[in-house]
Amino acid sequence: MILSGRGGHIFRTLFLLGILILFSFPRSSFEQADKSVEEGSSLQIDVFGPSTDLFKMAVVPPVGIETGSKQVQDILEWDLKLSSLFYLLDKKSFIENSEKPVDSIDENAWISVGAQGVIKGKVSIVGGDFELELNLFEVVKKQTPVLGKKYSGKLTELRGSVHNFVNLVIEHFTGIKGIFGSRILFARRTGPKRKDIFTVGMDGWGLAKITDNGSINTIPSWGPGSVIFYTSFISGFPFLYRSDRKEPVLKGEGLNMGAAVAPGGGKMAVVMSVDGQPDIFLTDLEGKILKRLTNSPGIEVSPAWGPGGQIAFVSNMGGSPQIYVMNADGGGVRRVTFRGNYNTEPCWCPRCDTPQIVYSSRDGGSYDIYTVNLSSGQVKRLTESQGDNTSPAWSPDGRLIAFYSTRGGIFLMNTDGLNQNLILKGHAETLRWR
Repeated sequence: MILSGRGGHIFRTLFLLGILILFSFPRSSFEQADKSVEEGSSLQIDVFGPSTDLFKMAVVPPVGIETGSKQVQDILEWDLKLSSLFYLLDKKSFIENSEKPVDSIDENAWISVGAQGVIKGKVSIVGGDFELELNLFEVVKKQTPVLGKKYSGKLTELRGSVHNFVNLVIEHFTGIKGIFGSRILFARRTGPKRKDIFTVGMDGWGLAKITDNGSINTIPSWGPGSVIFYTSFISGFPFLYRSDRKEPVLKGEGLNMGAAVAPGGGKMAVVMSVDGQPDIFLTDLEGKILKRLTNSPGIEVSPAWGPGGQIAFVSNMGGSPQIYVMNADGGGVRRVTFRGNYNTEPCWCPRCDTPQIVYSSRDGGSYDIYTVNLSSGQVKRLTESQGDNTSPAWSPDGRLIAFYSTRGGIFLMNTDGLNQNLILKGHAETLRWR
């Protein structure tokens, strides 16, 4: 039977979508849901060094009412743990006199327990307002704080203030400011035949729902400012929407999905099936087609921009889903994954000095996270024998990777696969981090 008109359009769209689900995204995401230092010198942490060389930090419970003190301490410790740069000393080992002022330390007391750094502070909460003082000490520099900050504001701003301090602590030791306050964008199942778009802070707090239209909303991406692009079936077809408008940006026949906004904004790479086959097109942010980028006999999906302006994507032009890279004009296409026969979900490392792509790959019956170095071709496996692991997303500073695992939700890990921490429980797919 040959379908034509609206019925044919629906059939073709569903058929193409089925093909994409088979290889564009991992099926599992659909089925389940001590260094010595001279006195006075400053300690330095290699921000991109191995995870085993951690800076020994003591976080002293802040002076103040118990609830406020515990909240501040919990945020400090969780942030420092997630950063993968610090080893937190057990509070039971602390021997410094608790009456010691928060702007000084007993260096001998901290040397005896192996501390290299100490964070002390005090907090007061009155009604819905707070005042907070936090000080960072390097034990080798004795009693002088190397960093001190005071914050005040509404209680709802307390977490952000602690994040700010941790970012400064990271910057002090590494030269690169921390990224606490950044957010992860993703889609998740919210009911039968329903998915919605969410964002969450990288510490797992501040979950925010972006869509609530009762339909299937998926494949989100960050746009300029607060804009989020996503594909929705609210009209019955996979049209491309942006969060600040009700009307779709792209609504042609077939697929309109997978928008990836170029560095600097102004244009995006999107997947469209203009002539019945999914290909990648370059458009402006209003959906105007500027150029067709792919036109091979295969299916091309999952565009992802690199910091140098190249685009990674998935194609089965060689017979199985693999990661390819092309120039922004569609030229210079080259295959970059050769290990495994099912490689999808590419995401570029934002650091220009080390061109790497993280991706998910099927190994036997499970999915795991890998990276490939585009200069050397070296492939590194980051997860193994830990359930299915999919939808990797690089952090804005290139130090961490977020991903979804069937072990329970969204995890963060180092770029060597160590220090894996669950930050948000529940299903998630197509993660993006900014």
